[in-house]
Amino acid sequence: MINKKIHNARGISLVSLAITVAILLILGNVLAYNISDNLKLEKLKKMQNDIENLNDKVSYYYSQNGKIPANIQYTNINGIKEAGVISTAVDTGDFLVIDLSAIENLTLNYGQDYEKVKENVENANNYTDLYIINTASHNIFYVEGIKVDNDVFYTNYTADEIETKAVDLRYVDNIKIPDGYYYVSGTKETRIHIKSNDNTKEYIWVVQSNKIDTVPSDVNVAVSEKEDFIKSVNGYNGYYKSTSNNDTIYLPIENWSLAYDKEGTYQDKNGDVAYIPQGFQVSLVPDQNTIDGGLVVRDGEKNEWVWIEVPKSIYFGTTTNTSYTAIETAMQNYAKDYRQDGYTDTFYSTAQHGFTNATEYNNWKNEMLKSVFEKGGFYIGRYEMGTGTARGSSTATLTTPEIKQGLYPYNYITCSEAQTKAKELSVGGKQASLMFGIQWDLVLKFIETKQGKTQYELKTDSSAWGNYSNVSFELIRGKYLENTWNNITTYTKPVSAVLVSTGATNRNSTLNIYDLAGNIYEWTLEYTSNTDNPCSSCGGNCYNSGSFAAVSYRSNRITSFSHERVGTRPVLW
Repeated sequence: MINKKIHNARGISLVSLAITVAILLILGNVLAYNISDNLKLEKLKKMQNDIENLNDKVSYYYSQNGKIPANIQYTNINGIKEAGVISTAVDTGDFLVIDLSAIENLTLNYGQDYEKVKENVENANNYTDLYIINTASHNIFYVEGIKVDNDVFYTNYTADEIETKAVDLRYVDNIKIPDGYYYVSGTKETRIHIKSNDNTKEYIWVVQSNKIDTVPSDVNVAVSEKEDFIKSVNGYNGYYKSTSNNDTIYLPIENWSLAYDKEGTYQDKNGDVAYIPQGFQVSLVPDQNTIDGGLVVRDGEKNEWVWIEVPKSIYFGTTTNTSYTAIETAMQNYAKDYRQDGYTDTFYSTAQHGFTNATEYNNWKNEMLKSVFEKGGFYIGRYEMGTGTARGSSTATLTTPEIKQGLYPYNYITCSEAQTKAKELSVGGKQASLMFGIQWDLVLKFIETKQGKTQYELKTDSSAWGNYSNVSFELIRGKYLENTWNNITTYTKPVSAVLVSTGATNRNSTLNIYDLAGNIYEWTLEYTSNTDNPCSSCGGNCYNSGSFAAVSYRSNRITSFSHERVGTRPVLW
C-alpha cells in the first residue's frame, strides 16, 4: 500500500514537472522577446534624448557665435534619405558632422566616432556612429540609426511627422523664431515669414539697416516698450511686423552668455578672439557679439565694457612680455595718426594722477603694456563713468561709480580723484584705471580699423556723431542738463551746450562705445608737458565746436581742475 502511494506521487510529480517546464519555456520566449523589444526601445529613447540635448546645445552655441559647431562635410546619408525624414523644403543645406568638442557640458549615449573622424577627416563617410546637422535647417540626424523591428530611426521624428517636426526651426540667419511661432520661409534679407502655432497670425521680418532713435510711424508699440523696441531693432537690425496690421514682435535685448567660471577666451563667428575675465558675460545680441562690430561684455555688477583689439602683429618680433619700451614703441607706431606732440605717458607729480612716485606710475603702465601685449587688447567702458545721483559741485560726495546707460556723468572731479574712483571698478583680478594716452590712441585706431569712423571723423570733425554745441539731435531717453537736470520723454537738443546722461542716443556711438566724442572731457593718465597745466583730457565736451569738436582733441588742465564738463571713462586690463 505504501509503495503504491509512493508510485502515484512520483507519477503526478513527473507530469507536473513536464507541464511546468513547458510553461516556463513559453514564458521564457515571451520574456526574451519583451526584453529584446524593450532594449530596442530603450536605445531609441537614448538616441532621441541625445538629439534633444544636441538641439538645445547647438541652438545656444548658434545664438552665441552666429554659426553652428560643425565644419566636416558628410555625404553618406542614403539610409536617412530612404527613411523619408529629410525635408526637401527645409533641409536644403549641406550635412556636417557636429563638432562635439566645441560644445561644453555635453553627455551623449552615441556619437563616439567623432574622435575618429577628427583624426581621419578625408574618410569621414566611413564612420556611422555620428551625429550630423543640416546647415540650413539645423535638423540633427544619427547616421547609424536605431533599428526597432523592421524600422530604422535616424532622428527624433518619423516620416509621418516631417511636416511639423522638421520645420521647427529655432533660428534663421541668427534671428530667433519667437516662442509660439513656426518658420514658414525666407531669410533675414528676403524677409523671414512666420506663423503662430494656431495659424491665426502671420509676421514678416522687416530689415532695419540703419540705427534708429525713434519708433517708425507705421509701428504699434506701447509707450512703456518704446525704448526696449528701439534697443531690439538696433541690436538685431530689424523686427517682425504683422502682415495684416501694424502690430510687431521684437526680440528681447537682454541676452547674455553664462558667466565665465574662469578666465578664458571668446571666439566670434568670424574666428576673431577676445580675452574674457572670470565672472564676465558676453552679449549674445547680433551687433554686440563680434570683435569687428564692438564686442560687449559685462561684469558681475552689470557694468558694460567693449573689447579694444590691439593686433599682436604690430610688435614685429617682440616676444617677451617685459620688453616694455619695445611694446610701447610698437603701439605708438601703430596709432601714430592720433598721437599729439607734447602729450606723453610719463609721471609728473602726485597731484596729477594720484601716484605716490614715478616708480609706482611706471609699474602701473608696465602692467598695462604687458597685459595688452599678452591678451591682444583691453576693455574700455561702454559708457562714460556715471553715478545714480547728479553731482552739482566739486564738494559733492564721491559715490560708487558705474558703467551703465542712463546715469549722470561722473563730473566735478579732479584727475587724481577720477583715477581713485576708476580703480574701484577693478573686478575679476583685473585692473580698472583711467586710460593712458596710448590707450586713447589705440581706441581711435581700433575704431578706424574696424571702419566705425573715418580718420576725418576722428581727427578733424566728430560733430556728426558727438555731442558738441554746434549740433542738434533728437533724444527719446535719459536726461539732459539745462540749468537743472530734466528727464527726457521726447527732446530736441538745440544748437547749444547741453550735457546728456550716459548713452542717451545711438547717434553718439560707434562700435557700441557711447559718447566718446563730446559730452564731457575724459581725464587720462597723460602728462601734457605743461608745468602749469599738466593734466590731460580728451574728446572735447558739449561746449566745444569748430576745430575743438574732434574726438582726437586733447586739452591741458591744472591739477585741481574740477568742472561740470569734465569726467572720465575707465579701461580694464
